[in-house]
Amino acid sequence: MTKRNGVTLRLFFFLVLIFCYLSPSVSFGQGKQAENPKKGGIYRRPLDFNPKTLDPALSTDIYAVTITQQVFDGLVQFDKDLNIIPAIAKSWKISPDGLAYTFYLREGVKFHNGREVTADDLIYSFTRIVNAKTNSPAANLLERVVGFREFREGSVSQVRGFHSSGKYLFEIRLSEAYSPFLSVLGMNKFKVLPKEEVERSREDFGRFPIGTGPFRFVSMKEGSEIVLDANRDYFEGKPRLDKIIFEIFHGAPWEDIFKIFSEGSLEETKIPSAQLRDPSQLKDFYIVRKPMLSLRFYGMQVRTKPLDNKKVRQAINFAINKGQIDQEAFHGMDSITDRIIPLGMPGSSPTKVIYPYDPKHAKQLLAEAGYPGGKRMPPIEFWCAQKSEMAQKELDIIRSNLANVGIDLQVHYETNWNEFENMMILYKTPMFRYAWYADIPDPDNFLGILFHSKSKYNFAGYKRPEVDKILDMAKGEVNTLKRVELYKKAEEMIMEDAVIVPTINHVFQQAYQPYVKGIELNALGGAYIPMKKIWLSQGN
Repeated sequence: MTKRNGVTLRLFFFLVLIFCYLSPSVSFGQGKQAENPKKGGIYRRPLDFNPKTLDPALSTDIYAVTITQQVFDGLVQFDKDLNIIPAIAKSWKISPDGLAYTFYLREGVKFHNGREVTADDLIYSFTRIVNAKTNSPAANLLERVVGFREFREGSVSQVRGFHSSGKYLFEIRLSEAYSPFLSVLGMNKFKVLPKEEVERSREDFGRFPIGTGPFRFVSMKEGSEIVLDANRDYFEGKPRLDKIIFEIFHGAPWEDIFKIFSEGSLEETKIPSAQLRDPSQLKDFYIVRKPMLSLRFYGMQVRTKPLDNKKVRQAINFAINKGQIDQEAFHGMDSITDRIIPLGMPGSSPTKVIYPYDPKHAKQLLAEAGYPGGKRMPPIEFWCAQKSEMAQKELDIIRSNLANVGIDLQVHYETNWNEFENMMILYKTPMFRYAWYADIPDPDNFLGILFHSKSKYNFAGYKRPEVDKILDMAKGEVNTLKRVELYKKAEEMIMEDAVIVPTINHVFQQAYQPYVKGIELNALGGAYIPMKKIWLSQGN
């Protein structure tokens, strides 16, 4: 494989890998194993919410990614160190000017319906994302493909930048260089789909997906479970597990889930705060910990009064005591942050605190905004999808923090994920608790996705032309250091506008039954664990 700007790309990923090296996964409760991997068994895995759709091109939540990563494959994928490695493409080359990408496909890769994958399937899958009628949130990531705009506008019937030369050679041509493009193609959105199945079922494809992945979709009981079976014809060989059952727990009641896990009815679970405070409850299990490229934050709808006033948003940032939240709610399970770009990603500035806890300054800002002591300020509605003990404690703290400066925060819970997301899309959540997990190790995956005015994930309704311009420039910048500086500048502007209150970078902390083997985790988190490598040392 040849890659353009090899030094630049290596530097970019080297920075990420430093993070992974300095913050390695930590485990205990399981010694070195000399066992040979066994085949068979059912793996029962909890899922916080029911995914909105299992169509990769349309999915918008991490819960869907957890499923689609097992059912579908793309051209490339990430390994445990976030290196880009082959998937359906066995190799590739990139032209010296960074405009032409040629992918050589594996022969004999089959969809779950038995048909072989060809380059025409890649053209169809990528064209479908570009098509305005599909309304894919990933379309803007292909805007540099030649012919993108003409096809979106309906003036041509094909995207000129997608081309096949025979069954197993797929080419993409860009109109201008896009540094992270190869990484983008490893995202969960860019999976290969069978045209005949998508066209036959239309909207139903997201409920009955068919891909090429190591596991086949079997069934989905809304709000109850999603079942996958091993794909015996998988091009890498049949997975070791026979079946995966994703059991759905709306609202993420992790205290209840841990109890079910400890009784032996699940193979894994997140670790609730009570068990973090008393690690003796974990001694019989295998524990995996690793920092993730992620961000949880409190978003503020900038089109809604009084949050349309920047000084009110800044006051909220100064009024929230993150140290108290960390000690009393999180118990050190995650890394408190004051930034958007997560720790370990190029562009992150972990030592610079923008909004320290300062209730006195918060009150001053409220007075300057016309709300001295909170007088005449309408209550602010805050929406949260999780109703775990930890989430409720966290929101009790911020409600108290804001009350201390005169802000009345009214907390509401909507534990049906689809309803919660629809409310955000319709700007019906003045404040909201939300998390974003990286799809690729690139700053644009946070700043561009969450804050560009054209992004469908910009649930705050934020729009600042100067920020859009910088983010657009950064996408095309091929010099890594210059690119990082552009993202730093954009982040400073967004934080000065106080669109969100950053709270934590997640740390993956999961308990596994001691007989679960073959766990491979990278900094993208649990949704990207290749279940095809997991095996059980005893039957269940």
